[in-house]
Amino acid sequence: MAKKQRSVSLSFVLLRFVIIMLGSMLLCGLVWYCCFGWLQSTGVIYPGYVSNQQVEQMLAGEPKTFVSPGDDFLAEYALFGQNGDVLASNVAGKKLAVLAGFLQENSDSIAISRHTYADGSTAIFHWHYRAEFVNPVLRDILPPFEYLWLATLGGAWVLCLLFNTLWLRRRLATKLKLFGEVSEKVGAQELDFAIPHAGIREFDQALGAMEHMKEALYRSLSTQWAAQQEREAEITALTHDLKTPLTLVGGNAELLLDEKLSERSRKMVETIVSSNDRAKQYVASLLETAAGADEAFENTSLPALFDEFCQRTIAISEAKKICLHTQNGLAGAARIQKDHLLRALGNVAQNAIEHTQAGKNVYLEGRMVNGGWQVTVRDEGPGFSKAALHHATERLWRGDAARGADGHNGLGLWFAARVAKTHAGQLELRNGDSGGVVTIKFD
Repeated sequence: MAKKQRSVSLSFVLLRFVIIMLGSMLLCGLVWYCCFGWLQSTGVIYPGYVSNQQVEQMLAGEPKTFVSPGDDFLAEYALFGQNGDVLASNVAGKKLAVLAGFLQENSDSIAISRHTYADGSTAIFHWHYRAEFVNPVLRDILPPFEYLWLATLGGAWVLCLLFNTLWLRRRLATKLKLFGEVSEKVGAQELDFAIPHAGIREFDQALGAMEHMKEALYRSLSTQWAAQQEREAEITALTHDLKTPLTLVGGNAELLLDEKLSERSRKMVETIVSSNDRAKQYVASLLETAAGADEAFENTSLPALFDEFCQRTIAISEAKKICLHTQNGLAGAARIQKDHLLRALGNVAQNAIEHTQAGKNVYLEGRMVNGGWQVTVRDEGPGFSKAALHHATERLWRGDAARGADGHNGLGLWFAARVAKTHAGQLELRNGDSGGVVTIKFD
């Protein structure tokens, strides 16, 4: 017994994603903090409190005179004279204007310090509690280090979110791809495969439903295949049995030809022999179809094909007392299945003759058009009904049940349409001025 594969719920997958993402963000934060401490310990940056300490040291003991600090002084300062003139400063522009504002009014901010010297000058100090670069050049050209370092942490967290999201997307996409693979195989009726295991409970439940669908389709196709094999066996047996009476009819007709017959009788017997030979060809085609064989395409003269089609149709038209008119405008040759195409054209012509009253006309025309060729059969019958124009080429369609009694099984035009499609052509039905018109076009 196969070991049952373990599955986890989709909720667990998402929870694991959240935990991994938070863990990676926490790890980034820890590395960021350790690097921050390392930069402080190696003297690359000043701690946040250094600027305040520098101001306190500068003002310790309440000095009487102002001593200009060095480049390593972090706080912003400005020394103003008694009349408000700027005597010394390490800032300019808006920052200097802010310090001048503090000169006019006292501030409660702990980040502001002021001191008046013995000569009446006043120094305003504005300091920030933040880490700064030790190197004064870096302080001048870069934003404050603490801001850059916080941006680095934010960027690391964004990357963690992005990488974890892409990982989850790739994992789920790999699992969802299984559905596409299964659907393609089922659609192609390739059912001899095992449904894969996704490892996610909800996905495996859906794949299990597809497993049931696959098994149901397999059973259905097996049943259809068995039924088809049975039908083909019956057709093969019936077709084989038809050969015996056809052989007897043909043999007796040929014996009659050896007798002294009137010209009219001889012509009728010759028609029987010709029709019998054609019936034998149809039986042979049925046997080939049942066996899975098909007629090969061969290069065939189109004018000769049309002439043979007309010769086969003459006997049927004469028996029905229909006047047959032919016009052979075909030229050249084409690769065709000759016997199948003659059967298809014969079905169309016979259908036209059977729906035309005695004494009227049926027209057969072959001509070259637009780089291709076509054969048109036109009759002087009642034409096609609206339903027939839409359904006459469908298999076993007979219009109404009464036509079945006349030997029409709804296969003639269906077979003709199928042969036309096999030759990359098309069969068109329409009504003309005096009856139905059927055209088979080939490129």
